[in-house]
This record gives sequence, C-alpha cells and structure tokens, in this order.
Amino acid sequence: MSEIHYSPSRRLLGGLRIASLISVAVFGLGLYFDARDTWSGFLLGFTYVTGLGLAGGVFISVLYLTSSRWGVALRRVPEAMAGTLPWMAVCGVVLLFGIPSLYSWSHAATAEHSPLVAQKAGWLNVPFFCVRMVLYFAVWIWVTRRLIGESRSQDDDGDRVHSSRNLKNAALFMATFAVTFSLASIDWIQSLEPEWFSTIYALLTVAGLIGSGLAVVMVMCVLLRAAGPLRGVLTDDHLDDLGKVAMGFALFWVYIWYCQYMLIWYTNMPEETSHYILRASGAWSVLTPANLILNFLVPFLVLMPKRARRSGAVILRVGLVMLVGHALDLYILIKPPLEADGPGFGLWQLAPMVGIGCLFVTVLLRKLAEAPLVPTRDPFLSKSLHYHA
Repeated sequence: MSEIHYSPSRRLLGGLRIASLISVAVFGLGLYFDARDTWSGFLLGFTYVTGLGLAGGVFISVLYLTSSRWGVALRRVPEAMAGTLPWMAVCGVVLLFGIPSLYSWSHAATAEHSPLVAQKAGWLNVPFFCVRMVLYFAVWIWVTRRLIGESRSQDDDGDRVHSSRNLKNAALFMATFAVTFSLASIDWIQSLEPEWFSTIYALLTVAGLIGSGLAVVMVMCVLLRAAGPLRGVLTDDHLDDLGKVAMGFALFWVYIWYCQYMLIWYTNMPEETSHYILRASGAWSVLTPANLILNFLVPFLVLMPKRARRSGAVILRVGLVMLVGHALDLYILIKPPLEADGPGFGLWQLAPMVGIGCLFVTVLLRKLAEAPLVPTRDPFLSKSLHYHA
C-alpha cells in the first residue's frame, strides 16, 4: 500500500490563527474586567483539551495492549491527539497565574476558617500545586513521545520490534496515567470545592475524558474518509466498532455517575452532599438532565442499531453531541463553586475556551500532516484493512 499524506487547508489554518489571536486579546481584556470569570473559562478549556490529548494516549495504549488489529488503520488520529500535549503544558503554565482567582484554598483566610482545608494544606498549597502540574505533563509527554516515536520509526524500517516496544510503552502509559490523571483531576477540578469528599471522582473524570477523546476519533475518521485521504481505508466496519466502543463508554460514564450520586445520597453526610445540593439549586438543576441526555441517552440509544453505527453521518453527529456533552459535564463540575447564583456564560468565559480549542485543532491538524496518515509498514495493517465487524 502506498503512503497516504494529509495536508490541512491553509484557509482553515489561517482562520484558526485569526480566531486564536482574537481570543487572546479578549482574554487579556477579561482578566482586567472580570478575572474570575475569565479564568474559569480558561480552566474549562484547558481541562477539556488536555483530556483530549490524554485520551489519544489511552486509545493508542488500548490498541496495543489488546492487540486490536482493526484500529491500526486509524491509529494516526489518536497519535496526533497525544502530540498536542506539549502545547497543553504551556496552557497549564498559564493557568498557574489564575490560582488566586480560582482556588479558595490558596488564600490563608480559607484555612483559618475551615479546619478541613487546614488539614489539607500539605497538599493544597500553591508551590506544591505548581510542582505537580509540571510533573504531570513531564510524565505524559515523555511516555506519549515514546509511543509515537516507535510508531513513526516503524514507518522507516517496518520492524516488528517497534510493536513489541510499544506494548511495553502502552503498559507504562496506562499505569502512569491512572495515577497522575487521578491526582490532576483532584487538583484542577475537585479542589475548587476543598471541603468536599468523593472517593470515585477521578474515575468519573476519566470516563468523561475517554468518551470525549473517542468522539474526536469518530469525528476525525468520518471527516478524513469523506474528504478523501482515508476513503477506501476506513470502512463501515471500522465505524461500527467505534460506535460499539462509544456505546460502552457512555454506559460506563453513566454507571460511575450514578454510583457517586447514589452513594452520596444514601450516606447523606454534609461534607459530601454539599456538591449535589449546590448543583440541584436554582437554574443549575436544569443542566443535570441535559448532561445525562447528551452523555448517555443520545450515544447509547442512537448507536444501538447496527445500521446507525455503520453510517458516517450518524457517527459524525453522535460524536459532535458527545463533545458538547462533555463540555457541559465539565461546566457543571467547574462553574457552580465559582458562580453559585446560577449558570452564566459570557464573552469572558468563551474567549479562552475558543482560543485553547483553536490551538488544539491547529496542532492536531499539523501533527496529522507530519507523518503518513496510515502506518503502511505496520505488520498488522493488512488485517485492519480487511477487517469485518
């Protein structure tokens, strides 16, 4: 099979660049007029796209660890997603300047009035928070570069040893990811409510991360097939499997969501129920049903028929719904502690989200163009090309 290359549209890249520059300008104005609102939008955008980059690493690792031959033909998409992590690290450094605006535990007065926060001061303090941010990204970038590097090296010599090495790299990534992202989700999101406790919070955020990352893979595969580069490479059978996995993770996400809600409701402990009491009050209560519909009911029910899973149009639309659903899920997790009066969404919040999103898409497209769009010298590519679901 000859090499297939992808070249992003200059007009598209130019539009993304202009949108990014406008977003940066509005972000600067937002810091002057309403710093807390602006930083909350930045945090939402940062956690969203960092999760997409990590989901790329998860997808690659699962393909190697499970010897999933069907996914070889589309592996370059999650590889490109994982390749965005160095740029997300830059956004993480920027986020450090917003700590005083976002996290109540960063103020000495909070610890003075809350014994619970005071007891967590060994973990929740600004210097250690910054160190952990650097460590998280250092580990993620190091392991994902090993995964991507071996895959690219195989393009040159076709040696099976690269697949064997990536089996070990995949195991290393999954082990380090499980620990580091669990801690990162607690640092970045859960610590917005420093007095709240949940023992499965990290698992819930991981479920959302994987679902949104899978949605990006679904959307990109359909678009690349429709545009031509992957036409004849990705078949309806590949889409069928992507749809099945999407259904599975939609069910997994709602299961973990229900487990957390049910256990907190059943035990009825004040230090735990505060999380849901806040989100069940006022206009916030409207968002929870929408969250369940977008993240569970739509992907699970729409993709249940085999005919729907084999339709590029359906896969594309469901993927877009899942991406919107994950944004809403993060919004519900992040905004209530910062805006208890009710949900609001303005220019100051939107600008950093758009800017970070444009950065992610730009880097993703450029990463796709760096190497052949299909790993033609992977020894298992032929099985992927002739795969039947």
